[in-house]
Amino acid sequence: MIRTKWNKYVLQAAAGLLAACNVYAQSNPSLKITGDPADITTPTRGGVVLIGGGGNVDGAFKWMIDRSGGGDVVVIRASGDYLYNDDIAKLGKVNSVETLLINSRDVANDDKVANTIRNAEMLFITGGDQSNYMNFWRNTKTSEAINYLLNQKKVPVGGTSAGCAVLSGFYYSGETGSATADILNDPFDKNVTLYNNDFLQPPYLKNVLTDQHYTQRRRQGRHVTFLSRIINDWKVFPKGIAPDERTAVCIDDNGKAQVIGEGKAYFLITDAATAPEQVKAGESLQWKANQKAIRVYEIQGSATGAGSFSVADFDAAKAKGGTWYWWWVDKGVWQQSPADKFVIVVHGGAGTILKSKMTPEKEAAYKKGLQQALEAGYAKWKTGAPALDAVEAAVRVLEDNPLFNAGKGAVFTHDGKNELDASIMNGKTLQAGAVAGVKTLRHPISAARAVMEKSEHVMMVGAGAEQFAKEAGMEIVKPEYFRTEERWKQLQQAIKEDEQKAKLDHSYHKAGTINVDNKFGTVGCVVLDKSGFIAAGTSTGGMTNKKYGRVGDSPIIGAGTYANGTVGISCTGWGEFYIRSVVAYDLAAQMEYKGFTVQDAGKSVIAKVGKLGGDGGLIALDVNGNVAMPFNTEGMYRGTVTAEGKIAIEIYKN
Repeated sequence: MIRTKWNKYVLQAAAGLLAACNVYAQSNPSLKITGDPADITTPTRGGVVLIGGGGNVDGAFKWMIDRSGGGDVVVIRASGDYLYNDDIAKLGKVNSVETLLINSRDVANDDKVANTIRNAEMLFITGGDQSNYMNFWRNTKTSEAINYLLNQKKVPVGGTSAGCAVLSGFYYSGETGSATADILNDPFDKNVTLYNNDFLQPPYLKNVLTDQHYTQRRRQGRHVTFLSRIINDWKVFPKGIAPDERTAVCIDDNGKAQVIGEGKAYFLITDAATAPEQVKAGESLQWKANQKAIRVYEIQGSATGAGSFSVADFDAAKAKGGTWYWWWVDKGVWQQSPADKFVIVVHGGAGTILKSKMTPEKEAAYKKGLQQALEAGYAKWKTGAPALDAVEAAVRVLEDNPLFNAGKGAVFTHDGKNELDASIMNGKTLQAGAVAGVKTLRHPISAARAVMEKSEHVMMVGAGAEQFAKEAGMEIVKPEYFRTEERWKQLQQAIKEDEQKAKLDHSYHKAGTINVDNKFGTVGCVVLDKSGFIAAGTSTGGMTNKKYGRVGDSPIIGAGTYANGTVGISCTGWGEFYIRSVVAYDLAAQMEYKGFTVQDAGKSVIAKVGKLGGDGGLIALDVNGNVAMPFNTEGMYRGTVTAEGKIAIEIYKN
């Protein structure tokens, strides 16, 4: 009884406090003024900033402050506090920053509130609940004041998260609950609440629908569904703009957009020629259009602004600094493919690869080696050969190149021997083969394939693997074939330094000693063939100065290599951590069970390796030709080929 009465008193007190706060907000909506409260007028340049939420983007605020001429900044919200005051004031010279709490239609229609907004030289709409913004501000003096700033006074206006959601002609209110990608299975789900140009009218964004927290919350599918409903309901083919978290799209008064921040932003274009095939209540969205339903431009942000996209007309020819993709939906499943579809990806190891320590001659030699591998694989691919053929061809080239720690370039064990490992996997059938600890096989990748295709086993090791390979017709060489002077010097240096723990490849070297690139060994390749099947292969010379018959991740299916009908992966790095994390399979599983893109899954698994203390990277290629090449080291030797034969090779961090 006492507890019940106490709870009742607490609730009554809380209700009274809330009511008092509301009365205060209505009588004094200004939460705080930082700076000079006296109004000033400065010359301004218009602009719109769309921030994806998840944290401030300092560069975007500086962009707005610059366009405000240092005048008065107003922050508006329907709940919360005044923390943006200090955040904005410290980023540039402004006369003042004032936060208004506009949490009812009465406050939104207050003349003082409206005049405060009209007198601003910069306006920022915080995150929160966009349904409150719609319910409290729409068709009030507040919305009139915001539109005045946007279209007449022309000052920079920005919004983050919910504030970004309402800064476009079409907008999603979220009034019945947050829509997720599940609406792909029913575009008429009750949470699909869309509105058409009845609130704010930012320049150039009349037929645009924004979305936020984009890849972090995997909102591509829901965004596409929203666009399909706009087409279905209003017979308009809309555009889309969607920034990632901590990322901003900054649109100037000419409609030119740049991307500021740590993530990416996406610009979506729909067209009547590729309209949705099915938008029906209770049925999955179908918007395939020959896998070219929506054209999407992706721009990676930077601290000062990257890329360029014309929001004024969404003219694809004017886009710069990004990558084009095609998106589509097949039976309720969102999918994407790069316009330049990748079909082969290779790597030659990851590690502390510093441009300052690389001679131009050696860099050119590494790039030439990668290019030769890509060309060998592509020559097979062009003929329509199975993915396995192209993987084997590319890896054999790298095994013959002494620059890479595989085959001819294998490092030495503590006993002065060369021990090689390799694995290969067929994504079409889930067949796999591997060899480990072999000393006389010129091409371990070919021996691994022989294990897969000519035996009932998956892995063979040592002398038994060599005997099997010899009987299968593999090329046998004398152990001294693998000796190179550079690798021998590396072993002597390792022994001299008497390291307590062996390091991968030649990562033990200090700057200025024998090998200044400090890369982890291993080579690998993933191929998507013309029939849509994937294969992956990995080969390595192991670890410099290793002892006791150590075997790393490269020959272990699921750790260093994996392929299925969705994706293929080849890893490079500190093998023990890749084995413990089952990295290659984990990436595939995240795509299958969590719905991650290959890029998101790649980042996730490398982050796991890093948290355990491991270093390295990987290459991955999915069934739609999307590629991922994440690494947590200074660099990774890597290269790609598109279906059209366009080769790209990189070494360092971008």
